[in-house]
Amino acid sequence: MMDGVPAHHSTTSPLVGRDADLDHLAGLLGLDRGADGGPRSGMVLLAGDAGVGKTRVLVELARRAEQAGWQVLAGHCLDFGDSALPYLPFTEMLGRLAHRSEALSEALAEAHPAVRHLQPGRRLLAGPASADEETMERAELFEAVHAVFERLAAAAPLLVVVEDTHWADRSTRDLLSFLFTRPFTGPVSLLVSYRSDDLHRRHPLRATTAQWSRVPGLHRVVLGPLSDTAVRSLVRSLHTSPMPAAEVRAIVERAEGNAFFVEELVAATELGGSTLPEDLADLLLVRLDQLDDAGRLVVRAAACAGRQVSHALLAAVVDLAPDDLDRALRSAVESNVLVPGGANSYAFRHALLAEAVYDDLLPGERVRIHAAYAVALRSHKVDGTAAELARHARAAHDLVTAVTASIEAGDDAMSVGGPDEAARHYETALELLGNAANRPAELGDVDLVSLTARASDAMLASGDLHRALSLVQDQLAHLPADAPVTDRVTLLMTLGLAAIMGDTPVNALEVTSEAMALLPVEPTRLRARLMAAHAWANAEWQRDEEAMRWAQDARELGGRLGLRRVVADATTTIARLEERAGNPEESKRVFEKIVAQARTDGDVHAELRGLHHLGGLHFEAGQFAEAQRYYSRAVVRAAETNRPWSPYGFDTRVMGAIAAYITGDWDEVARIVDVTGEAPPELIEVSLAAIGLGVAAGRGDAEALRTFQRVRPWWDKDGVVAIYSGAAAIDLYADSGDYESAIRVYEEVVDSVTALWQVSTFLARFR
Repeated sequence: MMDGVPAHHSTTSPLVGRDADLDHLAGLLGLDRGADGGPRSGMVLLAGDAGVGKTRVLVELARRAEQAGWQVLAGHCLDFGDSALPYLPFTEMLGRLAHRSEALSEALAEAHPAVRHLQPGRRLLAGPASADEETMERAELFEAVHAVFERLAAAAPLLVVVEDTHWADRSTRDLLSFLFTRPFTGPVSLLVSYRSDDLHRRHPLRATTAQWSRVPGLHRVVLGPLSDTAVRSLVRSLHTSPMPAAEVRAIVERAEGNAFFVEELVAATELGGSTLPEDLADLLLVRLDQLDDAGRLVVRAAACAGRQVSHALLAAVVDLAPDDLDRALRSAVESNVLVPGGANSYAFRHALLAEAVYDDLLPGERVRIHAAYAVALRSHKVDGTAAELARHARAAHDLVTAVTASIEAGDDAMSVGGPDEAARHYETALELLGNAANRPAELGDVDLVSLTARASDAMLASGDLHRALSLVQDQLAHLPADAPVTDRVTLLMTLGLAAIMGDTPVNALEVTSEAMALLPVEPTRLRARLMAAHAWANAEWQRDEEAMRWAQDARELGGRLGLRRVVADATTTIARLEERAGNPEESKRVFEKIVAQARTDGDVHAELRGLHHLGGLHFEAGQFAEAQRYYSRAVVRAAETNRPWSPYGFDTRVMGAIAAYITGDWDEVARIVDVTGEAPPELIEVSLAAIGLGVAAGRGDAEALRTFQRVRPWWDKDGVVAIYSGAAAIDLYADSGDYESAIRVYEEVVDSVTALWQVSTFLARFR
């Protein structure tokens, strides 16, 4: 019987990500056999934050111990404050022992009468005793408990578990000290746990654990947070249906490896909420209530900064004298609300604690604190980023500062390879600019068209093609009738370039043709860029002669104006056309040259496009191993530049998987499409899943049809998704004898792709 299963904890959630921890702890406790094949003893002091998973680990260790033939006794310390019953966990153990065998319990009490004082129902009030009597009784009691464990171990190895000793009374702590320092002759292992985040500076267990750590043979182990990969596995095992990658990523970021927080956030998601669950927020805010007024003031100000804040910035915002600020910070640190960070900064012990404190602020408080941060950052007397200033200014309703700082933050993010962050900053600026009629005069010089183009580029680089299209289309729809021709041309060109990148309802050739008709023929930088885009669009629509003419003109003008990106794009289009004309070797030479030059110039877009076409050139020739080599280079390069989901970064990954599938390397396909530990946009995750479905169908995976149902709604977004997931579903249905469903899927794929690609015939239809 597993006496160690705690009745007051939920252990229904799966245990993930703890195999290494369990093996390590089992070894320290001697649960594995010694060199001579016999049981060994061990002592472990297990620390970890609340909710990190200590209880689940203890339960699993108890289960392992029982499977190995060990007896397990467990007791728990409870939060009764000053009224805690002395030796409570040992009373619980003896009670469990009596429940299991009344005869054994009575025999032990007969042999060691002092333990009767600990048995449930016999804890009687007594009059005051002298100091000598108390000392004598404690010594006798400690010896009796030790002897009981020795006698039990004579029958079978014994694991003693004491949980939550941060709530232990002094008597329990003293008895544990005795057991740690008094060796056992038989195989008795001790496992004691406590919450490390509850041990503030003056906590009575703090000094005791320091003493215990010096006991020979006692191992102190800290159970750290789960890895991101383990959290994702836990989320997917807890959620009743497949969860979009963005939601999984949000939970991973917010929970920071705490299993309990993961469970609460998943439960809130299933109920349709994304805010912090009220019960969890109340639990987290208990720590804030323990601080004095100055401590709460500092913590609330820190919460407006986010997870971490520098001392200098906090001092500039909080209206406290330096000494008072130091005392308030010390109080917050000692209470484990804040922890010291690097470079003279402070961070919340957990991100959700910062979130709970922030949510608890009154609206007026938030505005005032954010305004103070914005003033401090604008003064440049303290260090800060444009992103920080933008966030504080927006929360403080300072529109002008928020817009200008958001644009600067977007530019900063793009310059260091952060397209996701850049897109968010640019979108924020566009949102704040809003209606021109309500725009402050100070923002009159903001170039909305240029900002829209930058936002579109950032969205494409981060893999959000359809959002980029929607953004540009919206700006085009609201462009004033008297806007300069160059504004409309720029937006049309941006729209056309985005449309080329994937399956969209936008006809890129029509869009670039309209732009060409509007733009004067003067040899400007805009015309050179537009000609390169127009050549690309013509090539996509198989208008090779037109494409060659525009590409050559664009390359010539781009060269005259020193536009390396234009030259690279036009040259790439020309090389593709040469390949179609039957000169693949020359195309390969040109592509290789483009890739090398783009690497030198730092033009990631041109480099990835060149690698993509080199892979395609070999793919079309049936040289799949060589094709995979180029596709792999592109995938690696996209990841190195933080653009794994950009059109060419993602498409080369898909093509690499397809090449591996064709050659029968199904393990490689599974590796390529596995996004564990990553957070792609949902359409990209679905696209990779669609490729992987072919392998799942071939292997007869029963879960494949479930994945197919998740992929099916995306057919109107991407033809590749429809074709590959549809082919897999046809196989699965046909294998099961459901030919009607197989035929229905075929017809739905044909209809979807025909509508999306605006063609009546395509190779997959016959394949």
